[in-house]
Amino acid sequence: MSQPCPDVIAFPESPATHPDRWVLMNVHTRQSLGAGPEVLEVLGAPDTVTDKTYRVWKIWRFSHLDGLLADPSRFKRDAATWGDPELVDHTALVKLLTEQCLLIDDLDAYRARFDIKRSLLDRQRFGTYHQELGQQLIAFQRADPAAWWLQQKFTPDLSAIRKDNLYGAVQDRFLDEWLPKRLTPGMRVLDLGCGAGTIAHKMSRLGASVLGVDPNTEYIRLASERAVGDARFQALDLNTPGALDSLPAASFDAVFMSDALLFYFVPYEPGKPLDLQRFIADVRRLLKPGGSFWSLEPHPVFYVQPWLGDADRPFTVMTEYLHTRWRINPPLSALTRPFIESGFVVTGVEEPAARRDDAEVGKRDAAFASEFPVWLLVEFQLAGA
Repeated sequence: MSQPCPDVIAFPESPATHPDRWVLMNVHTRQSLGAGPEVLEVLGAPDTVTDKTYRVWKIWRFSHLDGLLADPSRFKRDAATWGDPELVDHTALVKLLTEQCLLIDDLDAYRARFDIKRSLLDRQRFGTYHQELGQQLIAFQRADPAAWWLQQKFTPDLSAIRKDNLYGAVQDRFLDEWLPKRLTPGMRVLDLGCGAGTIAHKMSRLGASVLGVDPNTEYIRLASERAVGDARFQALDLNTPGALDSLPAASFDAVFMSDALLFYFVPYEPGKPLDLQRFIADVRRLLKPGGSFWSLEPHPVFYVQPWLGDADRPFTVMTEYLHTRWRINPPLSALTRPFIESGFVVTGVEEPAARRDDAEVGKRDAAFASEFPVWLLVEFQLAGA
């Protein structure tokens, strides 16, 4: 027997121009269907068969393919682009609603689907956001996730952070303002997972002595060719135990990492956990007394939350925080506790935000990220310094 899924919300989309079009969204699975208001009656009583004709629009799309910082709401935003509706009978409507997890047959079976994917071909389990993205890229788009992710953040030649999305509007602008307050000439900094050296070069231009390490030898080659000031680069596989052992102890004033620490909490590949305690021990060993670890990560609350509502006044719907199923970002307590227990203290917290009037990005992008920050920076310092 079909029953309404308890995770569904319904809201009008573009009501001024299309008052007869609603979005039905499962806020946990991120699946959606466009519907006429008559469909809402079926959600409330799915087994009451009628001879009505129902209007539906198949508006669901994997919008994350537009970019890591693109609108994550997963449906066609503009109702004017929905086209003509499909006219379906009751049986076909119930089938569509069930396929999109708006109606369910068995609540326990539905809940069991909220688990880690077993493989890229696993379409039964919802998995994490990164697993779904990886499945789309590899299995359906035949694309290399590592290369695709870099394209979202950097210009094609990997020499700069893109200005046309939130990486430039938020992260890059924040670093340009924040780094000069933290760096002094001659300060020694280790950039873990430096990629092609874009941020390491920012730091070296400010007078820091920077060592960037990354497992990708091609990125290290590019970074070395473009090195400015006192910047050096070395290929090290950070996922291999002992990879940082060759670096001398107590040799850095600061260790920097961006957009990578989250994988130590929820690994990208199921069954292949990364050793967080070993990582923290490495950072602690490499820092000088009083040294700091700077972690700039996707925000544990607002990253990949849907951007709903009007473009100039968006809102979001929170679906999880303490227990990560869909997200991969750890909650604040989980992020900070292992470092505190290992002898660090938190000395700073920043939530970089967008400017609402940023002309480089879309209106909804800027409005959302000006109210709900999509990055979090935490500064850790060795206790007793």
